[in-house]
Amino acid sequence: MLANNAESEYGRRYQFNRIDSISKFQQIVPPVTYEDLRGDIEAIKRGKQGVLTTEPVLMFEKTTGSTAAAKYIPYTASLRRQFQAAIAPWMLDLYRNHPSMALGGAYWSISPAASMREVTEGGLSVGFDNDSDYFGRFSRYWLKRLFLLPPEIAQLSTIDAIRYATLRFLLPNSNLRFVSVWNPSFFTLLIEYMDQHAKRLIADIRNGTLTFPTPVDADLKGKLAKDLSPQPSRAAQLEAVLQGNLSLCPSKVWPHLSVISCWTSANAKWFVDDLHKRFPQVEIQPKGLLATEGVVSIPIAKQSGGVLAVTSHFMEFVDENNPCAKPLLVDELKTGSIYTVLITTGGGLYRYALGDRVQVTGFLAQTPIVEFIGKGENISDLCGEKLNETFVTNVIEKALAVHDIKPSFVMMAPERNSPPGYVLFIESVPMINSLIAISYFIERALVENPHYAYCRRLGQLRPLNVYLVKSGAAETYLKRSVAMGQKIGTVKPKILHRECGWSEWFNGAFLETALVGHT
Repeated sequence: MLANNAESEYGRRYQFNRIDSISKFQQIVPPVTYEDLRGDIEAIKRGKQGVLTTEPVLMFEKTTGSTAAAKYIPYTASLRRQFQAAIAPWMLDLYRNHPSMALGGAYWSISPAASMREVTEGGLSVGFDNDSDYFGRFSRYWLKRLFLLPPEIAQLSTIDAIRYATLRFLLPNSNLRFVSVWNPSFFTLLIEYMDQHAKRLIADIRNGTLTFPTPVDADLKGKLAKDLSPQPSRAAQLEAVLQGNLSLCPSKVWPHLSVISCWTSANAKWFVDDLHKRFPQVEIQPKGLLATEGVVSIPIAKQSGGVLAVTSHFMEFVDENNPCAKPLLVDELKTGSIYTVLITTGGGLYRYALGDRVQVTGFLAQTPIVEFIGKGENISDLCGEKLNETFVTNVIEKALAVHDIKPSFVMMAPERNSPPGYVLFIESVPMINSLIAISYFIERALVENPHYAYCRRLGQLRPLNVYLVKSGAAETYLKRSVAMGQKIGTVKPKILHRECGWSEWFNGAFLETALVGHT
């Protein structure tokens, strides 16, 4: 990677042509964050090539930022091949251990649903056109034979339309064998939508039609419906399931489903039990640690964690107990230790700090097995929204300044209701109209974060709520922090707190705002 990119601007800046060992690489090239690369990436967005790589940048993928709402990650052909070098062995292992999966269809949800297509000022697209673009040419050919959904579904512009079309193409096939989603709640929300529209879906399957419950572009609807045909026998099967269970019981709708791949670590684990209840016969396989910037680990059958993706990127690991020491390499990791990850990729990220914390849980042969245990930074992540404290702090401070409110206490934290969401806890003179205006301001700013916006569109998160604290919020915050194990002298105020349940501690009440319940 260094040799290939020695003539890029970044390669000349750090004299890649002088680097002849890993130790020299670590001496000369500094660890970086996205903020360190922002100027270079903005230049690429404007159309400049040869900045981080000599290889052309093909497109960008967008993910959550820290000081800004979003990060733009450049993708090259080399980076795509590195992703494929991780995905291929995962797929081989999966189908080798579940050979019956090859006898039926698969449902993959990779790209964010209902995301607006974006093009940078330099003409580079943002986001893949098709989920199968993540795979190599041979894998795409093979997987297209298994995918049950037409790629045109990605062109639908609303979550409601995407959910209906997804179910319209999944339900006729009783032989669904494999499901891959990110957050488990994504799939459970799809199942709930299936029950809400069961009769309409069954009628469409019987008649060979596609009747969206909301308006959809006529041309796109025609493309999606062109190959549909009446399936009265399958409709009768689904009607029998509906009448016998008062709902379209998913384990009866898809009796051959054998594996669901999804996040099960960190906050995602709170939603796994619901998935188990709906699919008691299905194996739920944890996802590996796959970030927009690169892939760290892949799942392997019969392993509780993910195996490091050693055929993809160059990885280094910062020991959490000794952060000032030289980062370790893959062969230097120890069972039980916790590390944060630095990756060097073919996309032009060199010694890039992902911010992900992993714990080594064992080894498969000589390759470490790791479990994702959270972000190194203060990031709140219930459903994949990845809210960064710096970003949230900037948003809240701006909201307070715009509305001229000087609270004696302010903090945003998640509440694990159904659905979960975020609450702004604030102690101030009760100017109700101003506080409601602040909630609108903050919510509008939060949805600029693509992951938060995605979770909101899916209904995985409800809108921001406001809790007006009557008095003594700072004292209550101190007491709960101590109760959670912090030393009283080390308790620091946080504008974004990752712990739930603060409304049970503070003395006050929620404000009824127009945001509450709005999706």
